[in-house]
Amino acid sequence: MTDCREPPPFAEEGGRASRAPRAARRRPSAGAAATTKPEGAGGRIAVRWLPVEALTPDKRNARIHSARQVARIADSIAAFGFNVPILVDEKGGVLAGHGRLLAAKRLGLREAPTITLGHLNEARRRAFVIADNRLSELASWDQALLGAELKELKSLDLDFGVELTGFEMSEIDLRIEARPSAPRDAAPHPAAPGSQSGDRPPPSHKGRAVARAGDTWGLGPHRLRCGDAAGAGAFLALDAAIRQWQSLTKESARLHPTGETFDSVERSRRSESPVQ
Repeated sequence: MTDCREPPPFAEEGGRASRAPRAARRRPSAGAAATTKPEGAGGRIAVRWLPVEALTPDKRNARIHSARQVARIADSIAAFGFNVPILVDEKGGVLAGHGRLLAAKRLGLREAPTITLGHLNEARRRAFVIADNRLSELASWDQALLGAELKELKSLDLDFGVELTGFEMSEIDLRIEARPSAPRDAAPHPAAPGSQSGDRPPPSHKGRAVARAGDTWGLGPHRLRCGDAAGAGAFLALDAAIRQWQSLTKESARLHPTGETFDSVERSRRSESPVQ
């Protein structure tokens, strides 16, 4: 495995990749920094390796990074390299990448790749810090594609653990089992009421789904966001995924922000009058 303490090569203009000599990665002087500073929002950016101790976290950063998440980021860097630079201002203040900075410290790295955003004024920097975190939360997973990709990765002869994707093995199995594109997943569930097989979750309920567009379900430390779907089958698949998670973890999924359990919401929503 490549030593993550040595910066990996970065692709440069024209598709070339090279490793900059250590001397070139030293912190540049004020005059040299001016040659790589973007001239505007559309200016070019440059990756510079700076000492980790020279990077200062933003005290106003409202994003919280748990020790568990930092450990996962560190594992990812160790396995794949430091591929996503930390975004900083001209003084080394961190704008985005606080988790990666904590991971670098956890790994004992002396340097980290950075990109200086010199084209933002103070107000825009503060807004960007929030936007960088918030906008990523608005994305959602295509559960069918995710399950298929995880299943294929799991079947390969990998030289790393598939958990480096950021999902735990129980979560990976859950998403593979709940793929909407795999109707055979529902076949093992017996039709007889109340019957089960081994550790399999209870048979999925027919009719209207419990999960709805706009829902956010808490699955332990994870969040499952329900986007819009073309058919009810996608939401029934989400129901199956939640039930599978509950069966594997023996915990209750909870609807945010009310904190209601999945079973409680199911009883409430199934008692509603059918939508005409």
